[in-house]
Amino acid sequence: MTANENATNCEWRTATRLMPTPYWFEADVRPWSCLRQGEPRPLNLSELRQCATCPHWRARTFDATKRDLLFEAWGGAPVPEHRVFDDVRRDLLFDAWGVR
Repeated sequence: MTANENATNCEWRTATRLMPTPYWFEADVRPWSCLRQGEPRPLNLSELRQCATCPHWRARTFDATKRDLLFEAWGGAPVPEHRVFDDVRRDLLFDAWGVR
């Protein structure tokens, strides 16, 4: 088995149980998450198998290991809040009128 056939040594992979609140709820069903797109994406078993052929696969580095250890020790990292169109529109309106 070559290095990139093993999805567990990918730079972007991390354990779902280490993720912040809505994500770690899926840790029993989706034990691994991909961090490549900036937001954690829990992977099911078939997606995890596809990681071996992913064009964005990178060899795991010591920095990725440190990241995972920090997630485990400090309870995760902040996840960007999900904003809808009305939230953005309200913020733009407040900024335009100098309310904030």
